Amino acid sequence: MTDGDLQQKRIVAGLIDIAIAIAIALVFNVLSWVLTAALGGDGVTGYLPRILNFIGAVVSLGYILGRDVVAGDRSIGKKVQNIRVVTAAGGPVTFNESARRNGIFAIGAALGLLSATLGLIPCLGDAVNCLLLPVMLLGLLVSVGAAIYEILQITQQPDGIRFGDKQAGTRVVR
Repeated sequence: MTDGDLQQKRIVAGLIDIAIAIAIALVFNVLSWVLTAALGGDGVTGYLPRILNFIGAVVSLGYILGRDVVAGDRSIGKKVQNIRVVTAAGGPVTFNESARRNGIFAIGAALGLLSATLGLIPCLGDAVNCLLLPVMLLGLLVSVGAAIYEILQITQQPDGIRFGDKQAGTRVVR
C-alpha cells in the first residue's frame, strides 16, 4: 500500500524544485534582456547577454540533475517537505545518483543549454537557434510528459518508486 502523505510531499517537493529551476533560467534571461537594453547589442557588450544565457542554462541544468544533493542530502523542495532521497541501502545519494534519478526531467534544460551554447557562436548561433526552436518545444513537451508519467508512477506503484528511482537505485523516505 502506498503512503498518500509521502506521495503528496514528493509531488509538492517536485513542483518547488521545478519552480526553482525555471526561476534560475528566468533570472539569467531577464539579466540578459536588461543588459541588452542598457548596453545595446553591438560588439563585446552585445555578447555579454549570450554569456549570461549560457551560464543560466548551465546552472539550471545543474540544479535539475543535482537537486537531490544541493541542500545537504536533499533538494530544496524535499527540505521544505521534510523528506529525502536515499540509496537502496539507506545511505545518502551522490551527484551521479541524483543525475541518473533526475535525468528524465533534464531533456528540456539540456536542449536549452545546447541552444545557449550555439548562441555563443556569432552569426551561426542565431540561425541554428531558429531551426532548433521546434526541437526545444518538443523537449519541453517530453519533459512535461515525463513529469506526468513519474507522478503516475509515484501514485500507482505499491512502493511509490518511480522510473528515476529504479534507474538510480534510490527511494524517497521521511
